[in-house]
Amino acid sequence: MTATMITIANFAEDGAEALQRYVEGVLPLLEQAGAKVQRYGGVETLVGRDRFDLVAVMEFPNDSAMKQFLSSDAYMAMEPYREKAFQFLTTFASNSLL
Repeated sequence: MTATMITIANFAEDGAEALQRYVEGVLPLLEQAGAKVQRYGGVETLVGRDRFDLVAVMEFPNDSAMKQFLSSDAYMAMEPYREKAFQFLTTFASNSLL
């Protein structure tokens, strides 16, 4: 069964360089993990007050692949760039309701 990871985030004002390095480092790791990635920017809030710059939906082949990706040394090495790139970031796992 596939595992879905969803990230919502707002970019840091001075984080463009860190964002570029983070994306360049993380996208190949997601590909290696077999994840399919959908990224959305310019998100318009329709209900509620929160506004996000980015919504990313990553579908992994299974829960194990998702957890291995998150705990890998290569991903952990990207954390400093992630911290500088985003003012706010939350990532969570989700299961299909169907």
